[in-house]
This record gives sequence, structure tokens and C-alpha cells, in this order.
Amino acid sequence: MKKLFILSGVALMVSSSLTMAAGNNSAKYDFGKFDLNKDGQISVVEATGKLAKHFDKIDADSNDLISEAEFAEMKKMREAKKPTFADFDKNNDGSISSAEFDAAKKMKKGKHHHKVDFAKVDVNKDGKITKDEAKRGLLKRFDKIDSDANGSISTTEFAALEKMHKGKGNHKLDFGSIDANNDNQITKDEAKGRLLKGFDKIDSDANGSISTTEFAALEKTHKGKGNHKLDFGSFDTNSDSKITKDEAKGRLSKHFDKIDSDKNGVITQAELLEMQKMQKMQKMHKGKGHKKGNKEVSFAKLDANSNGAITKDEAKGRLAKHFDKVDTDANGSITSAEFELVKNMKKGKHGQKVSFSTLDANKDGAITKDEAKGRLLSNFDKIDGDADGKITTQELDTKRGDRKGNKRPTFEILDADGNGKVSNVEFAAFQQKHAEIKK
Repeated sequence: MKKLFILSGVALMVSSSLTMAAGNNSAKYDFGKFDLNKDGQISVVEATGKLAKHFDKIDADSNDLISEAEFAEMKKMREAKKPTFADFDKNNDGSISSAEFDAAKKMKKGKHHHKVDFAKVDVNKDGKITKDEAKRGLLKRFDKIDSDANGSISTTEFAALEKMHKGKGNHKLDFGSIDANNDNQITKDEAKGRLLKGFDKIDSDANGSISTTEFAALEKTHKGKGNHKLDFGSFDTNSDSKITKDEAKGRLSKHFDKIDSDKNGVITQAELLEMQKMQKMQKMHKGKGHKKGNKEVSFAKLDANSNGAITKDEAKGRLAKHFDKVDTDANGSITSAEFELVKNMKKGKHGQKVSFSTLDANKDGAITKDEAKGRLLSNFDKIDGDADGKITTQELDTKRGDRKGNKRPTFEILDADGNGKVSNVEFAAFQQKHAEIKK
């Protein structure tokens, strides 16, 4: 537990969101907010978010309950690494320079990416690393790296590890390097990593070894993975113009039943083309709103009979999926007014600000639960500070102000007087301001 929260604290110390994250977490992690039944302890059911995620680590006595003492210990760990002015002012001159600020950011950026140095880990300089010397990730994977299982990692084994990581994700498998005895076949004893994991699939004739032909087939599959267009002829091995389950491989085999639309046990060329057409459409819709030429579907196009309403039969895609929600008066059809309303809601999603007056339908200067929509409705009780069942412009502005206060600080924000240095006073003023926002 200590390790987890110390690391979390270090990340906070050097991140550009330093003081806010710390302040936000202090307000967020209040024992009373989790102890819903007020019995003085937090159960697994009551825990949420990160508290639930790390429940077992915080629950030191493993009784499936987090006591106030255990909770306080967790908070103490978090607060222990709260960023201070001194953490940034490395030369102790009473101010944080731009260089010191950038150095802290650089330190965080390089965290977890540091290259392990064999010489540094080999404390007694005997040319090998024992379990006592290994730490963190090296210790965790010790037995895998120690390929000869002699209880220590040699320079050769360490070099093999570095080579594997250097090409991880991009390394091309070399048949010759795996075929140790040069008999033109790879056995299970010779195979390693992903090749060993997928051995039985690659060994298509199930003879217990991978031939050069089988290996070449694997390379060909990987070369076009993600981009390779499915070729009907390459699967239809007996040229009978249909693909059976025995002939199908890879993704085609995985999704066979979906592609076989008439459920007759074979995939025709027409069915394969239909699947490819669907994939193309899905790809196009994925970029909708960002790609030139992806025009928005109009009401008129969906209203096939031009009667001024869209029925369930006329609705398509997401409109059909959410038909009942869009059809607010539940009359079985979507009017142009209902269609425009959902368009406007989408337009404002994640980007455009929906105005107070738009939501305040009866223009009484307040938004009720009946008038609220989307995220405003889901967070209604939080925004309604006086719990009178209405959201005023002042309450909405207060909520927006809280959100605005979560803006990630930059060196320029901290350097209030713009003199190129952050003074102790400026740093303290920023922390104070943020603490007040969070109250």
C-alpha cells in the first residue's frame, strides 16, 4: 500500500496538475462520504472508484472492511508527498525558474521508461544478477529471464531481454534464429513467446512442429494484419464458390456465423462482399463529423414518404436504436421539431455550450428536473446546491466555475507577475486559491 501511494504522490509532485490533483483528492477522500451506513467502517459494497480498486491494499488487516484508522493511514500516505515549493526550487534561491519547472516535468515524463543498467543491478560485480540483487520488474520476471534456471541472470540472458524489449511489437520473427538445431522445423521446445503461445494454431498439420511453409503462412498473415483485404479465393480451397467452416481461418472463422446470413453453413461470395461493405460503412461512420464528405443525414432523406414525420420503419442506424427517446411525445413518429432537438443536443455534446434559456422551457428563470437533459439531469442534485428542486443561473455558474478551476496549471499561470520566476508567495497564493475553489 505504501508503495502505491508514494508513487501516486511522486506523480502528483512532478505533474503539471500538481496542486489541483492534491487538493481535489483531499476533498474527494472523506471517510464519511464512503461510510454510507455510518457504522464507522467502509465495506466492499460502499467503496467506489480508486478506493474500490485498491481495497485489498488499504484493508491492512484483511477483514474485508476499511476502518477509520486504515483510511487515515491511506490519506496520510497520499498527503506525505503533496508537492511543496521546495520540491521545485532545487537551487534554494527562493524562486522557481522555468528551467526548474521543466526539469520536474521531464522527470515525470521519463518515469517508468528508464533503461535498466546491468552493472548497477549487479551490486557485487560478479557478472551475474541474483534474485537478491534484482528489483521491481526484473525481479517480477526473474524466472523467465533466467532461461537456464541456474538462479542468476547472466549478461547473455540480460542482453536477450534488452533485445526483445527493443523490438517489442515490431520485431520480425526469424525462422533461423528459432530453429536451434537447423532441421528446418521448429518444435515446442524451441518456440518462445507468442510463437509458443499460438503453436498449435500455426502447426496446421498437427505434427508437433512448425515447418518453413507454416511459418511463411504466419508471416504473411501478420504482414497484412489489420489492413489485409479478405480474398474469397484464398479461403475457397476447393473452388466450389463457397467457404465452409473448415476452410475459414482467423477472423473469418471467428465471425463465421455472423457473415453466414442465411445460416446454411457456408459463406458465399455475396455474403463476404456484404460483410466487407458493412465494415467500410462502419469505418466511414467512425470518422463522421471529422472527415470531409461525411454529410449529416437530413430529416427529409429519412422521411421517405414526405409526410412530415419519421416512423420506425423509416428510421435508420442510431436514430432507429434511440427512436423511443427521440420520440418525446411517444406517438410512434419523430417530428421535425423532435429531430432538431436531438441534433442540437448532439451538437453541444462535449463541445458546444447549451444555453440556460434553451433548457428553461417555461422561462421562469430556473431549470427543473423535467426541463433538464443529459449530463445536467444526471448531475441535477449536485448542481442544485440549496436542494429546492430547481437550478438557478447562479448555481449553474458556480458549477461551471468549479470545473474551470480544474484547469491544468502551467508555468505561466503560476508566474502571476510574469517576471519569469515563480516566487514562494505566488506558489502559496495559487494553492490557497485552489483550496478555496474546492471548498
